[in-house]
Amino acid sequence: MAEFTHLLVVKFKEEVVVEDIIKGLEELVSQVDIVKSFVWGKDIESMEMLRQGFTHAFMMTFGSKDDFTAFQTHPNHMQFSATFSAAIEKIVLLDFPVVAFKTPQ
Repeated sequence: MAEFTHLLVVKFKEEVVVEDIIKGLEELVSQVDIVKSFVWGKDIESMEMLRQGFTHAFMMTFGSKDDFTAFQTHPNHMQFSATFSAAIEKIVLLDFPVVAFKTPQ
């Protein structure tokens, strides 16, 4: 089975302390073993016209779609999801099986 990726591109509400949200995400993925990897970053290069207000990207990788489905219903995810949802102004969310063309070495 192919790995499965959960990708979020986010614009947070102005009053949000982004560091607190990131800390919460890091705690969440540390508590849920089925998350294979978690990476995030803040955009520092894109022109505002292209960024469209989005500032952060978060990506979680799972061993399979079944693992992703289990994560979606995990109690820790469901609890944190409410906090995360309240912090975002807008989001793009993509969930997809990984098609590897060139992998890191």
